[in-house]
Amino acid sequence: MHITLFKALKNANIFDDAAEKVVHAFEEHIDMAVAEAIKHYDQRLAAMQAILEARLESGLKGVQTSIDGLKWYIIVQGSLMAAAVATGGILTAYFQFIK
Repeated sequence: MHITLFKALKNANIFDDAAEKVVHAFEEHIDMAVAEAIKHYDQRLAAMQAILEARLESGLKGVQTSIDGLKWYIIVQGSLMAAAVATGGILTAYFQFIK
């Protein structure tokens, strides 16, 4: 669009420098208008991103808590199995001895 505006200004016998300044000012005006128009959406997007990050963080903490609980469960179960195997070995040796 700025090329069309530049050509129109040139056809109206406006000097190159002046035409470029007009085109540049027009582009700046468009940039500011667009930035102002989407500012509301940028704010909403930032708020939604903050909410999603907070939910993800709390979800990850819950997963870590579950993993920690599962680790302790496995440790306790493994210890009980090791104790059962050791007790079984001791009892087997004892009964073989008293036969």
